[in-house]
Amino acid sequence: MLSIVCPILALAVGLIALSISADRLIASSATLAKHCNVSMSFIGMTVVAFGTSAPELLVSSIAAINGAGELAIGNGIGSNIVNVGLVLGICAFLVPLTVKAHFIRRDLPILVISILFCGLLMADGHLDFKDGLLLLLGLAAYCGYLAFLVTKGEADAEEVEFLDISKIRSAVETVLMLAVLLGASQLMVWGAVELAKAAGVSELVIGLTVIAFGTSLPELAAAVAGVRRGMHDMVFATVIGSNIFNILGVIAFPALLGDNKPLPSLLLERDYPMMLLLTAIVVVAFMFTYYKQRKVAAADKSYTFGRTAGALCLVSFTGYMLYLAAATISA
Repeated sequence: MLSIVCPILALAVGLIALSISADRLIASSATLAKHCNVSMSFIGMTVVAFGTSAPELLVSSIAAINGAGELAIGNGIGSNIVNVGLVLGICAFLVPLTVKAHFIRRDLPILVISILFCGLLMADGHLDFKDGLLLLLGLAAYCGYLAFLVTKGEADAEEVEFLDISKIRSAVETVLMLAVLLGASQLMVWGAVELAKAAGVSELVIGLTVIAFGTSLPELAAAVAGVRRGMHDMVFATVIGSNIFNILGVIAFPALLGDNKPLPSLLLERDYPMMLLLTAIVVVAFMFTYYKQRKVAAADKSYTFGRTAGALCLVSFTGYMLYLAAATISA
């Protein structure tokens, strides 16, 4: 009994610490950037994006180092499924999201290309060191593109909450929160692996569910807060930007640090297609509103991700979770 209680406690403590430390990391690092006179555009494109995706990166890296490659890759893909199916689904179902057209034209095609590129690399049933390097090169190209937009004055800054603390304290808190993230990630990986061994559940399923949901909590919290403040562009940018980072960065590390084991067949037959489906729902929803607004002036255009699309995401996500649960029980 004790062998089960300890992993459950580790997961619970890790989830709580991960969520709190990620939120605090965003605020403290943004405050540090302000003290260092870094532009708000730079903060929005780097600090916030890294802060909300840091849990996925840390969990996957630690899992890969510990030999749990299935959990690491499952976390990356599962987090994308949670981000669109749950986070974006809940937000759109609560309040239809109205997003500026240039966000859609800029970020959504990059996400689709990233997913298709990752699928092409996984098609042979492996993700090796070379594949990991290619994904990281893609991430570097994306970051370079964002930097170009900032220098050209075309990038939109995210809304970031600043703390009323000094430069030194903000630097200390940034380092401390990164350390807490690392410790919480290690706790979660250990707890997940031990639970998988005790219950006979594959590490892939654990990574796709518990870990993926836990590491997506910062995105969920930020998105819900954004909806409440009417910051729909921020909600979309957080989810889509995080998903791009998960594909090109989070999944790259298991390939770089892992032992090149064959990918689970279910990952390619069940989980990757689910991520594709949810992304397709987003694309089709925005294409539909684009068709309706063809005659609107370009400067005034905005696309809507409405309640119907949000409900479809939630239904698809719920069905996927139920399927995972049924498959786990039957196994």
